[in-house]
Amino acid sequence: MEHATIRKQRFFIAAVIIAILNPFLSGLILGMVMLKEPDLKKEGRIVLTFSLAWGLIALLLVGKFRHLLI
Repeated sequence: MEHATIRKQRFFIAAVIIAILNPFLSGLILGMVMLKEPDLKKEGRIVLTFSLAWGLIALLLVGKFRHLLI
């Protein structure tokens, strides 16, 4: 039982790190896959929400500072 909990935590941490690095594509896909698994529904909602929020913040920052990039 403990081994399954540790694996679940490792998978959750890996999913959050992937969502930080690529929120739109990988983060959304991982969040949706985790929602399909009965044991990972709570973590899937967290990853999906985090991915959407982080992606929105990234887009807003790029839009705000776009003039500095050109």
